[in-house]
Amino acid sequence: MKILLGISYYSPNISGLTIYAKNLAEELVKKGYDVEVLTSRQQKDLSTRENLNGVLVKRVWTPFIFGRGPIMPTYPLDAYFAVRKADIINCHIPSFEAIFICFWAKLFRKKIVLTHHCDLSNWPGLINQITEKLAYASLLVQGLLADKIVVYTKDYADYSGYLQRFKSKLIFCLPPVKVEKLDGKYKSKFKYKNVKYKIGFAGRIAKEKGIEYLLNAIPLIEKDFGNNFKIFIAGPGKEVVGGGYIKELNDLIKKYKKYLIFLGPLNPKQMAGFYKLIDVLVLPSTEKIESFGFVQVEAMLLGCPVIASDLPGVRMPIKISGMGKTVPIKNSNALADSIIEVIKGKDKFVKPKKVIERVFNFEKSTNTYEELYKNVS
Repeated sequence: MKILLGISYYSPNISGLTIYAKNLAEELVKKGYDVEVLTSRQQKDLSTRENLNGVLVKRVWTPFIFGRGPIMPTYPLDAYFAVRKADIINCHIPSFEAIFICFWAKLFRKKIVLTHHCDLSNWPGLINQITEKLAYASLLVQGLLADKIVVYTKDYADYSGYLQRFKSKLIFCLPPVKVEKLDGKYKSKFKYKNVKYKIGFAGRIAKEKGIEYLLNAIPLIEKDFGNNFKIFIAGPGKEVVGGGYIKELNDLIKKYKKYLIFLGPLNPKQMAGFYKLIDVLVLPSTEKIESFGFVQVEAMLLGCPVIASDLPGVRMPIKISGMGKTVPIKNSNALADSIIEVIKGKDKFVKPKKVIERVFNFEKSTNTYEELYKNVS
């Protein structure tokens, strides 16, 4: 069976969405499927066509990026040729351009599966509002044409106006999360013997991540931990597609720089070292564009408890596993209190890896896709 994955950005771009698609695509190849990814060429130095771990990646000419969206003039034609070769279409949304894949798929009577990663942000500003209205119109058509829509959690779907329109098509499937074993040569990089308490953040430095609320919690943490703590930030900053948020955080970064260590983008084995280093992972997300928090499960699998915002979807890894605490959004006081509580009582929050794997099971998630592809074909 030939599977076409349509996605706006693919590896080497770093986000939960791209890691999800990469994990799924590579596992499908191991199961014997022929997988092609149609995506943007967001960096000029990327190949237009290459094989990544058995996955054929076709990158479409992308002269520029508008906001967070890739502009790909030849995409309708590229989608035509890609769809004709495929048996099953799986588009990862939100993605404006996926409408072209869905159109050709319906014309050629191919089955369409959408994987819904999050709703649109609904940010203020004329340009944001125009682009989002266009994107939402495209997503509505995609939803109408789709045979099934995969969603991370029912909790998120219940609060999504978009997903509520397509209740009969929804399939709930926890994301395919896996972690790498720590490579010995990276261990020394993550040794900070003089720091007693280690707080971690993993993700893009972006508006929706709520990093400012973590930084504003520092004076409150300081009252309890003194100067004996650091916040380790792992993930892309300036490299974020569409522009990062680091400039907006400059004043806070300068103010609290003695407590901050920026590690930059890390590969999977380095991320394993990161999770082993820290005492707690913090996700202070603030917006519905955040729907789960992939890194939560990665941290839990490596024995690190988590604190996350009480947002639909985002709160579910902690609610399901009990391995951490949820806090109200945009609340630095609650964040600081929870960080102190979890670090001081870490043992009561940590669950055995086998317990976490029973719920967040990589094989179960990929098997759900396999069965779905077979049943809609």
